[in-house]
Amino acid sequence: MKSQPLIIYDSKCKFCSKFASWCTLKNNTFQTIPVRDREAKTRLREVDVVFINLNTIYFINDKKVYTKSEAVFEIMKLISFPWNIFSLFRILPLSLTNYFYEVFAKYRYRIKI
Repeated sequence: MKSQPLIIYDSKCKFCSKFASWCTLKNNTFQTIPVRDREAKTRLREVDVVFINLNTIYFINDKKVYTKSEAVFEIMKLISFPWNIFSLFRILPLSLTNYFYEVFAKYRYRIKI
């Protein structure tokens, strides 16, 4: 039995919360859980994530966990055109895209939404 794709996000970040909500509007198969929620910890342990990084988005799909920019690319891949075009950025080196993800994550609380 295939489980619903799961986005685990930082609910204290307004941008992250809006992104998670937007994703569920664009693809109603997505499930979302705040990273600080007890269920998030349980679900992450199921895919062998022991240390939970609050600066990371997690995406679990088909029992595989994706983090940071790779998670965003996998999420965008499952959202309809034109948004799925963003998933093409995964051809770039993961070290590069994660660098930009980490810079964004560092300043995400300052984003006014």
